Amino acid sequence: MATGNFKKNKRLKKLVDHHTYLNKKVEELTKDRKKDRSDESKQILMRLKKTKLAMKDAIASAKAKLGLTNK
Repeated sequence: MATGNFKKNKRLKKLVDHHTYLNKKVEELTKDRKKDRSDESKQILMRLKKTKLAMKDAIASAKAKLGLTNK
C-alpha cells in the first residue's frame, strides 16, 4: 500500500508542477494581450485557463483520494 501512496504522491506533484507551469504561461499571455488583442491570442488564453482549471480540479481530487484535504 505504501508504494501506491508514493505513486499517487508522485502523480500529485506532477499535477501541481503542470498547474504551476500553466499559471506562468497564463500570466505571460495576459501581459501579451495588452499588445496583441487578436482573436487567436484570446482563444489560446481561454484554452490555457480552462486547462489550468482542469488541473486544479485534478489536484483537488488527488488530494481527496490521499486524504490531504482540510475537510
